[in-house]
Amino acid sequence: MDDLPLPTPLPFLRHRRTLRALLIDDQVWFILSDFCRVTGYRYEDRLAMRMADDQIRQERLLTEEGLELDYVLISESAVYQALVLFNVPDYGSLRRWISGTVVPQVRSQFKASGPRHVQLQFERQCLRVLDWQDDLWVSFGDLPRVLGGRSPIAGRTGWRGWAKRLRT
Repeated sequence: MDDLPLPTPLPFLRHRRTLRALLIDDQVWFILSDFCRVTGYRYEDRLAMRMADDQIRQERLLTEEGLELDYVLISESAVYQALVLFNVPDYGSLRRWISGTVVPQVRSQFKASGPRHVQLQFERQCLRVLDWQDDLWVSFGDLPRVLGGRSPIAGRTGWRGWAKRLRT
């Protein structure tokens, strides 16, 4: 028997539904039953049959409660394929959430070193930051939102003028 500990998937919430994902062999995999719940698709078996052999796998995982259970997993490419194939109503925002939040966070959480993507939540807002060398880094594009639309250091020219001064 293998002495490696069983992986525990990371949970993500979307509209009060959980989507668990994990990194296996440097690829992001999603629990099929969670994906079906998040998308509202009721036929897990049909979805599994439509996937190629390299897009689906059975894996024993450790749950947050410490139980060992067998799960059917689908790959990241299978997730995007399913969103298109089954005409998910919220396709655009769900795809952006998976590719922009879930996948980067899974990749960074399962890496031993280097920068990690972290999602901070405050006052009903989410902010993605980079946790690197014990500092939190905010994307320059998110800076106006963080500062409430005004930058105290930008002065009259605004944050774009301040950014131009940084480049020179």
